[in-house]
Amino acid sequence: MRFRAPTLISAAAAALLLTVIPASAEKAADDCFDGKLSVQDVLDACATFIASGSDDKKLLVRAHSVRALGYSATGSIDKAMTEMDEAVKLDPKRANSYFMRAAGHDAKRDYPKAIADLDEAISINDKDADYYLLRGVVYGHASDLDKALADLNKKVELDPKATNGYTNRGIIYRKRKEYDLSIADYSEVIKLDPQLTEGYIDRGWVYVLNDNLDKAGDDFDKALKLQENNAIALVGRGLVKSRKGEVTDGSADLRMAEKLEPGVFDKVRMLGVK
Repeated sequence: MRFRAPTLISAAAAALLLTVIPASAEKAADDCFDGKLSVQDVLDACATFIASGSDDKKLLVRAHSVRALGYSATGSIDKAMTEMDEAVKLDPKRANSYFMRAAGHDAKRDYPKAIADLDEAISINDKDADYYLLRGVVYGHASDLDKALADLNKKVELDPKATNGYTNRGIIYRKRKEYDLSIADYSEVIKLDPQLTEGYIDRGWVYVLNDNLDKAGDDFDKALKLQENNAIALVGRGLVKSRKGEVTDGSADLRMAEKLEPGVFDKVRMLGVK
């Protein structure tokens, strides 16, 4: 299962980065937009550009968006949100600005504001699958699983080759205890990307919840072949071994997992595993 620290830009939003900062030969020398400097240098360059008095609305929106990304990367979510507020004011018809600001609201756990921004983004552009993905994730965080599922169904419909739609829908099915459907989604993730460690881990934990220890063990073994020091996969394998009577081997895996990642057991409990 994937555990991520909250940031302004989610994995879904990262795919849209090029629409926020398009490659442009004429702006290649501009340190605000070419992305070649350190985060702080880019923040400073964008601040200089914004203060220059330019009347190019599109470039100003991009500059504020780049600063939002920079602040997000350093964990300064409030500053990132201020930049996105400015971007929205400059161009209230730009869907991506609402999308980025919604990710910030989600990171701050202000789910109603995140949903309102995503509603606006979708009203402007209802064909972007990642807008539905993020709104589905936010609804999930807000425990509105029915609406989360509806949005994630739409994400999968619009973007059936992307693993993140199935991964996040699998989470919702797991929370609804619809384990067979969750397993089916993670199986699709594995089909689309057999080298993705998380696909096996995610499916393995659902197999644990569904009391299928043999298949769970197989998935954790496959995950550890791909990434031998993955702490949560080690917890899974250790738990399976212990429940199958291999207590000594299971304890060894559990000790190693805790050594690699203190607090990993709390993450497992969040999945509903006891």
